[in-house]
Amino acid sequence: MLEERTSRRRLEILKAVTEALEEVNYYELTIEEIAARAGVGKTTIYRWWKNKPDLILETFKEYTMSIFELDFSKNLEENLVQQLLKLAEILHRPLGRAVLVAVANHREVGAEFFSDYLLPRREQMHILIQQAIERGEIRKDYSFDLMLDALYAPIHYKIIFFNQLPNETYIRELVNLILDPVRVQTA
Repeated sequence: MLEERTSRRRLEILKAVTEALEEVNYYELTIEEIAARAGVGKTTIYRWWKNKPDLILETFKEYTMSIFELDFSKNLEENLVQQLLKLAEILHRPLGRAVLVAVANHREVGAEFFSDYLLPRREQMHILIQQAIERGEIRKDYSFDLMLDALYAPIHYKIIFFNQLPNETYIRELVNLILDPVRVQTA
């Protein structure tokens, strides 16, 4: 019973974060406001998270946990397009923008974001790339880490610097631009 109540309270706090971010930006967001929205004391929040950036990261991870699942039955191109569309959409939302600010301003949060969030997804993408090689979709003699960097960086760039949500046409053109040099040419 206590564990269930604790779990429910944690989810209420995470929900309060997303709701507050719909009204204020990362810098204006306070632990006091989150606590009030969640109906808990500040000490409850600090019991689980040491600071606002950690809370933002945890909220992001919780709400995007199932969003970036790969579909290994689809080809590499379709998976990349779907992943980039989802990434662009979540990063363009207030919670996504807040996590970008937290990662940029707090080195330890950036390190945790990379190791606990990005790296596992990147490893999944490597499995998908290996399957694409085995299916004859792409060549195996290519720097796939560079390919992934080249795919994801423009999405961040458009959102951070231009405040634009990349549309599907942009993302499909980006994926084709990056995949064309590695596609297996059939006679």
